[in-house]
Amino acid sequence: MIATPGRKAAALALAGLLAMAASAPTPAHHSQVLFDMTKCLALTGTVRDWQFQSPHSWLWIVATNSKGTTDVWGFEASSPPQMVEAEHRWNRDVVKKGDKVTVKYSPLKDGRTGGALNILTLPDGTSLRAATPACQPAQPAGVPAK
Repeated sequence: MIATPGRKAAALALAGLLAMAASAPTPAHHSQVLFDMTKCLALTGTVRDWQFQSPHSWLWIVATNSKGTTDVWGFEASSPPQMVEAEHRWNRDVVKKGDKVTVKYSPLKDGRTGGALNILTLPDGTSLRAATPACQPAQPAGVPAK
């Protein structure tokens, strides 16, 4: 096939469109495979950092362990738009460093200090639901799920 100026222009235009499509931001699906979603645990601690950002928000708290020392816990949450859609009170300033909070979460399967954030209870007692799928405690054998 002989390349003509019209065909070259069309090929360049198509290549440009393909390059733009490949570089466009696309929503990504992130699996909950790291977390044990059959467990729903609670932990109270002091906010070290709140990162309300994409692609995932992170809450870092410091909590006292059974030995009387402290551990840093990291709780992964969804992106800000997903968090706001789940609960319209989420924002960058919802918690501040030093706030005492309680989190309900699904723990990491590997036992590290962290998990998938499910509910955040603020110092004033207000609870905010995260966009993370609700952690569901396992049903005892023979008991139907609700």
